[in-house]
Amino acid sequence: MNLSRRRRDPVSGSASVEFAIIAPVLVLAVLSTADIGLAVHESFEIDQALRNGAEAALRDPGETRVEAVLAAVDATGSGQQVTTWTVDRFCACPESSGTPTSCSTTCGGSLPTAIFYDIKGVRAYLGILLPARDLTRAASVQVR
Repeated sequence: MNLSRRRRDPVSGSASVEFAIIAPVLVLAVLSTADIGLAVHESFEIDQALRNGAEAALRDPGETRVEAVLAAVDATGSGQQVTTWTVDRFCACPESSGTPTSCSTTCGGSLPTAIFYDIKGVRAYLGILLPARDLTRAASVQVR
């Protein structure tokens, strides 16, 4: 009886060793890409709510109504966290828009005061691999 011996290939098993070395890098790359994509998606949701809030502020309905629009748009999204919105309404003269004044003040050249809304949204992002951070967006709207 002739027993034939199985010949072992000297490179057998090298593919599994190579895969074991490369697999963690591939998994890390996929998770990083997904994490960055989720952060960008969260940021886009905040931007969309901010645009809708700015559009509502153009009609000058008051701070509470703008906050309600922001909250309603934010609730329709698929975000991980709820956004904290702050809305400030103030009046200022056109020549010094950064200095709040009374809305009944007449500015230089008998111009009426302009109404401004400062809208700011902050949402906590809890990433998979990225560190936890606050996504912040802000806008200023001049009504008249």
